[in-house]
Amino acid sequence: MDIVIEAGVTAGIAEDGALTLLSPHGAAHLYAPEASAMWIALRQHGGDVRAAAAVLGSAWDVDVSAVRRLLQEQVTDWQRAGLVRSSPAPVHVS
Repeated sequence: MDIVIEAGVTAGIAEDGALTLLSPHGAAHLYAPEASAMWIALRQHGGDVRAAAAVLGSAWDVDVSAVRRLLQEQVTDWQRAGLVRSSPAPVHVS
């Protein structure tokens, strides 16, 4: 599953690492620094949850499956807030 940022969502990271996401309507959503790392990893990997979790698991020296579960929980929260949506994985034709 890939994650796509909804149009008009903006992100900011504070000095302490906290993540602020602004909805297209201007509602602010504040998150802990761990969410900043998740947001950045998702962006760097084109919304690919598995790839983002693998990188974070390696960086944090934590089991990748545990990171993937945490990342999926965070993504679900972002989806409920209308900040991101799921996109089906692209079909590769040979």
